[in-house]
This record gives sequence, structure tokens and C-alpha cells, in this order.
Amino acid sequence: MTAFHPGTDDVEAVLLAVLIIGGFVLFALGALAVTRRMIHNRTATAHNEVMIALFQGASVTYAVLLGFMVIVVWQAYDNAHKVLADEATGLVTLYRLTYGIDAQEGAGMRKLIRGYTNGVISDEWKTFARTSLGSDRTRKNLGDIDRLFAHMPSAVKTADAGVDEEILRTKSIVITDRNLRLLEVSDPVPAIMWLGAFGGAVIVIIMSCFIDMENARPHFLMSGMMAGLLGLLLFIVLVLSRPFTGPLPLDPRQFEQALVIMDSVDRGN
Repeated sequence: MTAFHPGTDDVEAVLLAVLIIGGFVLFALGALAVTRRMIHNRTATAHNEVMIALFQGASVTYAVLLGFMVIVVWQAYDNAHKVLADEATGLVTLYRLTYGIDAQEGAGMRKLIRGYTNGVISDEWKTFARTSLGSDRTRKNLGDIDRLFAHMPSAVKTADAGVDEEILRTKSIVITDRNLRLLEVSDPVPAIMWLGAFGGAVIVIIMSCFIDMENARPHFLMSGMMAGLLGLLLFIVLVLSRPFTGPLPLDPRQFEQALVIMDSVDRGN
């Protein structure tokens, strides 16, 4: 079983957060320093009224876009978590059902189910960083279950017909959950949406810099805080958008728990 290091993921997430949030704050402060030199005490009386109206319009538009992205990525992240639980639960159910068929065939099927579960943990999880096709090992385990059924003696099939039907139905559900899991590996947010998210944040920050305030200190403070908030929200969206390959990826603990339950089933529990 592969050992996972959540501490490493935490460090990477913190570094990415510092990079994004800190980058936005530094950009806002730098942009404000430049614009204050350009416009401070050189604007007309109605300048702020016009700029505030434009800034509010841009802010509302951007808030709608960012809110939409948060909903999309959270639903994808939550669905990925649910799919993992459903697949692991299906494997446990499948494992229990094998005790209702011929002893020799059941033992062979339990070995394949354990092989698939271990394969997801130690082999398939590693492939997510480069592909969403899964691993050959897990595909072979699933195929071997079908081949085991195909080569079962007719007398055994007849005697275990009811259980066999339930096993095949449960296996189909597991395969469906696996396919959904592999589909969730990819980023659900199109590139054009990322362009709008980061580009929109830059536009909103720059527009805020053209609001002329007499006192520079609160202006720099408020601009830095707004930029930090935008950076934080974008960091959260970025993390949630990649549930298996992002800075804080989901781990295979559901499958590890499934193996523990399988051990319990073998002991008669």
C-alpha cells in the first residue's frame, strides 16, 4: 500500500496561497502607487463619482462570474467525494456477495476484488497527475471478474443464479462509479473561465486604483485587503477545481477503509 504524505500537500497549498494572495496584494499596491502619482490632485470634481459608478458596475459583474465559478467547482468537488464513497461501498457489497456463491469461485473473486481495491490505492492514484484513463492493473482485475464468471461451470451458475445476478448488478454499479471518478480527474473549469476570473480580478483592482483619495494610507490599506480577498477566493476555486490533482487532493482513504471492512467480513462480521 502506498504511503501518502498530506503534509507535503499542505506545504504546496500554503506556498500556492502565498503566491496567489501575495501576488495580488503586491500588484494592487504597486498599481496604486503608480496611479496616485498620475492622478492625485489632478482630477476634476466629478472624477470620483464617475469612477465609483464604473467600479461598482465592474465589481458586480465580476462577483457574478466568481460566484458562478465557486458553485461549479464546489459541486464538482463534492460529487468527486461522493463518487469515491459510492465506489468503495460498492466494492464492500460485492465482496460480501461472494460468500453466497460456490466456495472456490467466491475465493477467486474475493482475491480479484482485493486486487482491484489495492490497485486503486497503490497504482491508479499515481496516474491521476498524468492521465484520466486509470491503470492497466485495475482494468485487468475488472476484466478477470468477467472472465471468472464466463468460465464458471454450468451447474454452479444454475445453483447460484440469484446471487450471480446481484453480483453482476453490483459490479456494473462499481464500474459506473469508477468511470465517473476518472472523469472527475480533469479540470471542470474551461480555460476561458480562468481567463475571465484572473483577468477580471486584475481589471477590478486597477479600476479601484483610479479612485482618488486624499489620504494615501487608508487607500493603500483598503486596496491591499480587497486584492487579498480576491486572491484568497481565486485560490479556493483553484484548489477545488482539481479534486484529484490539485494542491489539496482527495486521497484513497475510502478504499483503505473498504479493505479494513473486507478483513472484517472474512472474520465473519
